[in-house]
Amino acid sequence: MPLKPFIMLDAMADLTSLDDRDALLISLGISLQEIFDLERVDFYHCRPGTEHSQAGWQIKKTLSLSNGEIQQAWQWRAQNTLNSDSDDFDPLLKSALSDLNTAESIHFRLVRTLKMNDQPHVLIDCQGKHLFKQTDLRALQGMTRIYENHLSLLKYSETDTLTGLLNRKTLERQFQKIMGLQEKMPAISIGDTPAEEDSNRRSQQEDDSYFLAVMDIDHFKRINDQFGHIYGDEVLLLIAQLMQASFRSGDYLFRFGGEEFVILMGPQGESNAFFAVERFREKVEQTTFPQVGQVTISIGFTRLLHSEVLSTVLGRADEALYQSKSNGRNKVTIAPVDALNLHHPVNGSIELF
Repeated sequence: MPLKPFIMLDAMADLTSLDDRDALLISLGISLQEIFDLERVDFYHCRPGTEHSQAGWQIKKTLSLSNGEIQQAWQWRAQNTLNSDSDDFDPLLKSALSDLNTAESIHFRLVRTLKMNDQPHVLIDCQGKHLFKQTDLRALQGMTRIYENHLSLLKYSETDTLTGLLNRKTLERQFQKIMGLQEKMPAISIGDTPAEEDSNRRSQQEDDSYFLAVMDIDHFKRINDQFGHIYGDEVLLLIAQLMQASFRSGDYLFRFGGEEFVILMGPQGESNAFFAVERFREKVEQTTFPQVGQVTISIGFTRLLHSEVLSTVLGRADEALYQSKSNGRNKVTIAPVDALNLHHPVNGSIELF
């Protein structure tokens, strides 16, 4: 099929004007559809492996381009996660992973691996209406390199220099995006309801809630005073690495400032979200930090309601964090959500904007 140079120029201009990673990826998919006349684009996101599991791949976004529909799959489900080492892993996807610098094609499909920090980050699977040619492979490679370069610039501006986590100024934008997504979900009532009705509602909405956790390293000043700031920074780095290995790729991880961290967790039930946070607390407690030894963290945890502001949610989670500290530290406390604290945020130790 003939390439469309003016569409490609417009696409490059659109890509480089965006400052949101999700919007950037969707824009890339739409641009490729216009250039190559595609029917569908699937984005497989990498889920990093832990000490007990290998890295997996799962479709996170799909552009059904015939009607412009965008579908998102936030949840990691074992039955839908693909292991790149398994025999039934798609040969075309495996081929693209084995050679990260080239695009791979079979008939009406065209696949390329997108990288971040020189590591596989997203597999983009283009499904077209026509046979792909060698010039199409080269065009896809060029477009995705522009995406990767711009993503690197975004990452530099969005991340904390020391830990590599998202920085504080990015939190407001991600929170607003989540509030927009949550507006499309059924609201969770906080009034009095019969126990049976409440149980049924919670069951129906098991995957429909976002959560925020505020975490603080216990006695961090003592660590800096006793061992020095070099080892204090090492503790921050290791905490960040444990966070990245413990939470899902759809969760947003922030260094809020100093020894404080924030997690915005994608839709799931409260029990699953609490288990993930509690499991992380235990992992930190069981880790031996160089020179320092044992380090613990205290955590405040809350559900996000509809149409909230960030200062309210942070205040609620910070009050729960204060309870964790007051009750002996190294604990997770869930903040109760009711009509009173929904409209009257508690100002805790976190400096709000």
